[in-house]
Amino acid sequence: MSETRPRWVMQVPNAITVTRLAAIPFVLLFAFRADDGLSKTAGWIFAAVAFTDFIDGRLARSLGAESAFGRIADPLCDRLLVAAGLVALLSLGRFPAWGPILLLARDGLAVGGFALMSRRGMDPRVDLPGKISSALVMVAVPTSMGYRVHWVDVLFWVAVAGSIVSFANYSAHVPAKRRLQMTRQRADVG
Repeated sequence: MSETRPRWVMQVPNAITVTRLAAIPFVLLFAFRADDGLSKTAGWIFAAVAFTDFIDGRLARSLGAESAFGRIADPLCDRLLVAAGLVALLSLGRFPAWGPILLLARDGLAVGGFALMSRRGMDPRVDLPGKISSALVMVAVPTSMGYRVHWVDVLFWVAVAGSIVSFANYSAHVPAKRRLQMTRQRADVG
């Protein structure tokens, strides 16, 4: 006998995603209001939004409530959160501008590349180096907003380096994926 859930329960993961999206501007608001180059409040909001990403994904899978909205809005929220956090770091003057700008550029190129690959019928997946670099950024950015200590600075620069390495890894695999896709298409036609 299959378990039926009330419709509102099935919408909880999407409601969490919408709440996450609504919280992102507050990261910027508190960072822009900081007068000492740090904003623990902005960092904690960022961390809470990042953590709830884990919750809404788990909840959607466990409820069988995955949706087209969630497949688009959830990664969009992640990218907007990272962008807001990096703009906040620029506003706070925490690091030389090229560090956050490099991460912003890498994210923009990665999003564009994934969209292009998807349009061409490829199925881009995040691999282990990508997941590790994303996790590093999700920890380094909010920590850097709230604390000015050596290990936090090292963590941020490790996150920058990890992002560059993971982007290079993706870039190196795109031609191979394209060749594989073309081979499969030819096999389907023939």
